[in-house]
Amino acid sequence: MATKSKSINIIYLKTLLVSVFAIWTFCNELAYSSQEHLDCDIPFSSFLDKMKAKALNQGISATIVANVVSNTKNLEEVIKLDRSQKAFRLSFKDFSDKSVNEYRLLNGRKYMKKYQALFESIWNESGIPPEVIIAFWGMETDYGMVQGNFHTLSALGTLANDCRRSEFFELQYLAAMKLVENNMLDPMSSIGAWAGEFGQIQMLPSEILAFGSDGDGDGKVQLDKSPEDAILTAAKLIMSKGWTPRKVWFEEVIVSEEFQWREAGLGRSRPIKKWAQLGIEPRQASFHAEDIHTQATLVLPQGWKGPKFLAYPNFDIFMKWNDSFLYSTTAAYFANRINGADPYLSEGPSDILNTYQMVELQEILNALGYDVGKIDGILGAKTRQSVRIIQINLGFPADSWPTIELLNYLKVYLS
Repeated sequence: MATKSKSINIIYLKTLLVSVFAIWTFCNELAYSSQEHLDCDIPFSSFLDKMKAKALNQGISATIVANVVSNTKNLEEVIKLDRSQKAFRLSFKDFSDKSVNEYRLLNGRKYMKKYQALFESIWNESGIPPEVIIAFWGMETDYGMVQGNFHTLSALGTLANDCRRSEFFELQYLAAMKLVENNMLDPMSSIGAWAGEFGQIQMLPSEILAFGSDGDGDGKVQLDKSPEDAILTAAKLIMSKGWTPRKVWFEEVIVSEEFQWREAGLGRSRPIKKWAQLGIEPRQASFHAEDIHTQATLVLPQGWKGPKFLAYPNFDIFMKWNDSFLYSTTAAYFANRINGADPYLSEGPSDILNTYQMVELQEILNALGYDVGKIDGILGAKTRQSVRIIQINLGFPADSWPTIELLNYLKVYLS
């Protein structure tokens, strides 16, 4: 009977995999045929001619257009980096240890004092605490020390001609032309990240057009050279994303042993009063009486054995700044540390699966009918959600963190 059941499972799995492959092939062919009609991934000179026409049609001066286009080159390395993004294959522990180091903490506190008057003005106007801006500034460029080494116009042009996100980056490339026209970007010397962000807080051209601000009063917006300009511009960007003035964003907590881990995770928010009833309490303080009805989510960036945080509504702004869960939790934690919080507690969380193991897990989950999104070896939101569901189904702690034990169990389960 067991042999028959096993055979049925193998036949079912093979049939499912054949079906998945057939659908994948059809979708690829459909995508390929659709791309034939897209005006992207064309010879770079043809792309530049196309962008010239669009820029002139938007009223950008012919002199500026010619200057920008003549300084735009195709950068093959940008496409390679766009496909890899290795930083987001790290665990929270590894990424936060690397990002929230003593150098950044010491310098962050130093800059809080140096630009105290500007930070106080921002606080009075918007209720954004300095440590939040400091965290983004430090995470993005080490306070302006590491702004990238890719020619900005060439990076944007390369991505605009790549079919993956051509429409988005065409808009950014045209916005960059307007920055050149406004003397906010040097077409020859401006450098930044491979994805086209530049300046001390690494913003895209469209964001700079909308929020670029003169923080030092010299009549110019120079985000690559002026810390004050970068600080004020960051504040304007954060405000635009919906920051709630004078409210907390992220708080480390202690969780009772009886807690059901399936209650954790983004999208499962509860009032603070309810979390307290479930045995959750702040690690270094106590809940404020005025916040007991505030909604919050328990997040476990590295599973139930790792650090535990309550994410408040203002944490959404971190996710809007960068939609990587890893980046956002690290930046929010960084802001806490700048403000004097202790390093997080941890019981020795399981290491992150390596790229090959993560791909293997994604393929298994995909074959079982779970939506993991793109099979890329990266622990994204859809993979986390799929892991949580199968953990619940199998009786594992449902913390959305894939372990080698879970992977090995699934491999045996399918054998």
